[in-house]
Amino acid sequence: MPAEKKPMRYGHPEGQTDVSFDDTGRCIVTCGSDGDIRIWEDLDDDDPKSFNVGEKVYSFALKDGKVVTASSNNAIQTHTFPAGDPDGILTRFTTNANHVVFNTDGTRVAAGSSDFLVKVVQVEDSSVQKTFRGHEAPVLSVSFDPKEDYLASASCDGSVRIWKIEDQVCEANLSLLPKCNDVTNAKSLCRLAWQPRGGKLLAIPVDKAVHFYDRGHLEEQLLSV
Repeated sequence: MPAEKKPMRYGHPEGQTDVSFDDTGRCIVTCGSDGDIRIWEDLDDDDPKSFNVGEKVYSFALKDGKVVTASSNNAIQTHTFPAGDPDGILTRFTTNANHVVFNTDGTRVAAGSSDFLVKVVQVEDSSVQKTFRGHEAPVLSVSFDPKEDYLASASCDGSVRIWKIEDQVCEANLSLLPKCNDVTNAKSLCRLAWQPRGGKLLAIPVDKAVHFYDRGHLEEQLLSV
């Protein structure tokens, strides 16, 4: 049965936005360059609930009654959801973060920033965090594998890196993306995604195609060393 295509609508003023379903799958949640998080009951909702988290919001993630945001104050901060009450700052960068994600059970957050850094932070104790260095340009996106052995990150330097989280070591460096010097010049935000459950494959959007990286090859290589 073909999917029904609904008319597009404007959710936020011009600029970068992010979108997700809530945990129940009943509502659409968006953020945008106006600094608002908006909760839409459906695409026909003309009066969405909203709360402001900063001058701009570049990315957000939802899990178990929390929303974590990457905003223009260079902080990764949490709010209650759907009320939007401030619930603390997890970490800061020297410039804005471009992508933030939860792990599977909501205990950790990963974020990538325009200062070339990637961080993984414990939600309940933000003093427990890891920093991953190696990218040579702003980070576009990050993604936990479902087993949380690895973290993938994409960057304007043209690379997709696969990090061993525990050791903070880059296990693979894939040169797949067009290089640029800033996120605004990137052809794509390159939102990476691991295969659910097993996480064997990593989907990497490149131009108009999607490349798949097989984690099994990485593990075989590590075992042979």
